[in-house]
Amino acid sequence: HSDFKHGFSMYFEHRPSISIPELEEKVNKMISEALPIAYVDDQHVSIGGKCHPCTGPRIHVSSTGKIENFRLMHHFIYDRFKRRYLLVGCVGEKSDEILASLDLRRQRPGWE
Repeated sequence: HSDFKHGFSMYFEHRPSISIPELEEKVNKMISEALPIAYVDDQHVSIGGKCHPCTGPRIHVSSTGKIENFRLMHHFIYDRFKRRYLLVGCVGEKSDEILASLDLRRQRPGWE
């Protein structure tokens, strides 16, 4: 993963066969449940009492309910230099604007 102000990206060696809008909906459901979040160790976090792998926990909130305006870009970005697929997301007041500014398909026609 990687992060930037109010956002993050996750990379995959192969294009995942998932519905990004469906994933976004599931995450927003977990957010609405205000589940407790806790650091477990350098490779795990606890969300709602369940331990999950994490590539570098940086806990900024104590509950999913404190996450505002979670959004995912509804397509993967292909990084042709590193040959991987990126899933990009944002949180916060300007999440839609941030995602629009990162959407290279809008900025450069023909960009995958």
